[in-house]
Amino acid sequence: MTLTTETTATAGTRATTPSITFRPVAPQADAALLHSWIATEHARFWGMPEATEAEVRAEYERLDAETHHRALIAERDGVPQFLAEVYDPAHSQLAGQYAHRDGDAGLHLLLPAAESPVPGFSEAAMTAALTHVFSDPSVVRVVVEPDAANTAVHALNSRVGFRPLGRVDLPPFGSEPAKRALLSFCDRYDFARATGAASTIAAHLDPVRWAAANRHVVAKAIGEFAHERIFEPEATDGGTYVLRGTGRDGVVHEYAFAATRHLLNHWRVDADSLTHTAGGVAQSVDAQEFAVQFQTVLGISDAQLPTYVEELGSTLASHCYKQLHSTASAAELAAGTGEPMVDFQRIEAAMTEGHPCFVANNGRLGLGAQDYLDYAPETGSAVAIEWVALHSSRARYDAVQGLAHRDLLAAELGTGTLGAFDARLAAALAGTGLDPADYLYLPVHPWQWEHRLAVTFAPDVATRKMVHLGAGDDLYQPQQSIRTFFNRTSPEKWYVKTALSVVNMGFLRGLSAKYMESTPAINEWLEEVVASDAELHERRVELLKEVAAVGYRSPLFESATDATSAYRKMLAALWRESPAERIGEDEQLATMASLLHVDADGNSLAAAMIRRSGVGAEAWLQCYLDAYLVPLVHFLIRYDLVFMPHGENIILVTRNGLPDRMLMKDLAEEVAVIGPRTPLPEDIERIRVDVPAEERVFSIFTDVFDCFFRFLAPLLAGEGLITEEEFWGVVRERLRAYRERNPELAADFDELGLFADGFSLSCLNRLQLRNNQQMLDLGDQAGGLIYAGTLENPIA
Repeated sequence: MTLTTETTATAGTRATTPSITFRPVAPQADAALLHSWIATEHARFWGMPEATEAEVRAEYERLDAETHHRALIAERDGVPQFLAEVYDPAHSQLAGQYAHRDGDAGLHLLLPAAESPVPGFSEAAMTAALTHVFSDPSVVRVVVEPDAANTAVHALNSRVGFRPLGRVDLPPFGSEPAKRALLSFCDRYDFARATGAASTIAAHLDPVRWAAANRHVVAKAIGEFAHERIFEPEATDGGTYVLRGTGRDGVVHEYAFAATRHLLNHWRVDADSLTHTAGGVAQSVDAQEFAVQFQTVLGISDAQLPTYVEELGSTLASHCYKQLHSTASAAELAAGTGEPMVDFQRIEAAMTEGHPCFVANNGRLGLGAQDYLDYAPETGSAVAIEWVALHSSRARYDAVQGLAHRDLLAAELGTGTLGAFDARLAAALAGTGLDPADYLYLPVHPWQWEHRLAVTFAPDVATRKMVHLGAGDDLYQPQQSIRTFFNRTSPEKWYVKTALSVVNMGFLRGLSAKYMESTPAINEWLEEVVASDAELHERRVELLKEVAAVGYRSPLFESATDATSAYRKMLAALWRESPAERIGEDEQLATMASLLHVDADGNSLAAAMIRRSGVGAEAWLQCYLDAYLVPLVHFLIRYDLVFMPHGENIILVTRNGLPDRMLMKDLAEEVAVIGPRTPLPEDIERIRVDVPAEERVFSIFTDVFDCFFRFLAPLLAGEGLITEEEFWGVVRERLRAYRERNPELAADFDELGLFADGFSLSCLNRLQLRNNQQMLDLGDQAGGLIYAGTLENPIA
């Protein structure tokens, strides 16, 4: 967090005062002034009522040397008015005491005793201090921890937008004594609403960051669209290229850039080298205008174009936020802090790129500016989940054997919260003739309750078929998949996956109530497969099972829509096992997607892990491929089982940076059996799909080779750890080792065709460009794919 130390702040409209300026405390020169303010009974909550001037000076000399703390004197017309201290809560008494997020700033304010108090001065001073703190765009919210007995300050804080979270017992820290505090937060939205100040919730958007974001997205667009053979940039000299096209305005647009080309027709475009001219005149690099200019070439319909442009705008805004907040280096993320679950979620929030293939990969259409700060995974926020009670005539609970609904609720909520919810339900049903025993409890995304359920399902709410119970006590962090939450309060508890009716990367992110019915059974069957298979046992493959699910069916929307309608996917949730109790000493967790994360200096997390492991890139890759690729191939050859093995669905367990095993998640929605030979229980037969024999291998070629390894190999080569040819040589060698280890499957292995000369190029962006709100019919995904020629197989 970077703190500006000299600014001018004008209080909001409800408590006005002449401009107040802030300057750093000068411990030597300000010692007498500070002593007169601090060593008083009035300032007893400051903790130094009997300090000498020398002791006050020494304390502020210590604080002046701290990189995470700034002491400021507020002045009006050159006359000192009060003391403000701004600090990083992660390096204070508050460390470990609450769910910290990047962008938090702590604030202490000392208003000296006045001989003639000025009405409204306290509120004006606090408003000016908050205005100053929020002038730093990297600050998302302000944290205060006044003494729990200081009721006057609590009232003041409330007037400027602070919301109390609760009392907390803080340990001693430095010169600060232990105390019971009232922990309170104020974000930009609440501050503006309380004071009448202009909103600054989009403070991360500024011209410099916006220009950098546009260069990044246009560079990716050129690279990925060229990969999918939508574009064919023309080579010029020395690794430079030009892309030409006539825009909708009838003008010829040219984008010149430097790029390197790699195996699998992969392009790495240098964003800093991009220049754009229109009719020979220099223009800015603008991703949204790029899509409009090349609409015809991209094949975007007039109906789809505005939505796609909006998705690009959201992706750009997200990139601006990440520029401010994703500041940890790849080496720091790889090293960790020694707290594996904290490190796991730190990496989850630090990633700066969404899906590696999609250009508009952070659309999230439907989220507002404050929603973004609350629910986007890169913000690292911690939120409480809302709960509703659903009448069992329309809702259904399914779970793995032995997990009753009330037992799940007791484990998830605790008996106190569960009892409070029971009482609220009973009160809501009083006089209706409805029985509380006929209801199931379901967690819902806070956005979904406010924006969809309370509106779209108004009849259900009015007739008490749906009853809002309030928020649970635990705080959850949104994951990269956006609708899944990790429990920050109790990491050992289940993940919660909810329906979220926002458009992101070509789909409305709902959950099918119908699919929830078979979800636990699918997971139990998969667990039996893994437990009984020697190869998977040797590879130490583990599943994070979806242990329970609830789905709600509205008779109204069931009769008014077909089976694929988004209205049938607005109210469902599932519980998934947590990885917290699956790891041992010296082990860490990271989603596989994070391997492709590149920090501000251009260093990848994968390379940082290799360096930390100390074993060299080839040995590291052998461990990684044995943990990830080999089990996927075995699932396919032995059971005709395919998953959606993209980076967010795989959690790698590493030991000192070296991959040890994989944890697979998001199973029931993504798994498929692509052939008739594997017997399935009748209640999960829905996962069987008919795929031509020659297309079975596409789950490896497309999902693994093209959508992940295509990016990973050049990253490692670019950092000098291994060449691309050597990378693919290790892939080839590990697959051959698998074949030799399983001679009874050798014929099936050969029939699969992993060493074929080439494979069809399946184009993800073309799908999104065709229909960016429903890329595929989920009932016939294979039938809707778009291909563009073939790619040379790098392991042929």
